[in-house]
Amino acid sequence: MYTINKEKKRLEPTDTKCQYCEVEHSSNMEDNYFIPLFKENDRTNIIVYRSVKYSKIPVGIPRCRTCLEIHQQSANKGALQAWGIGAAIFAFFLLIGGGAIAIGLVLCILIGLFGTGYLTTRITVSRGIFTKKQGAERNQTVQELILDGWTFTQPTA
Repeated sequence: MYTINKEKKRLEPTDTKCQYCEVEHSSNMEDNYFIPLFKENDRTNIIVYRSVKYSKIPVGIPRCRTCLEIHQQSANKGALQAWGIGAAIFAFFLLIGGGAIAIGLVLCILIGLFGTGYLTTRITVSRGIFTKKQGAERNQTVQELILDGWTFTQPTA
């Protein structure tokens, strides 16, 4: 069950059982994870002009304080580890010198950007809970909205 918060323009859960650990309960609305869902309303494709109009609604996924903290800590640790590995590789390429510095910089950036998400997911799952998106995908209301044409991906022209 959800209620519409017109002031914040979002769907807020009335159920408090955490969707991530399935044990504890949410005690504060702001601890919940709000995932944005999108629905395309209109699309215009003319030879020289393209536009898309869509609706967006954040849907609250019940999350306890413990899972909120795990999600935050996992994101911080994942970023720190990925960028640390990237920096170490860059430092190695700095020692080699020459044209290898550019390769090291590119590798550092790629590892930092892509490694952050990967490590965040691994750390979260290793703590025994679902990732933010996994928990949202399992939510019954989100599943119903997806069947009704809503999506996790923002439409582009």
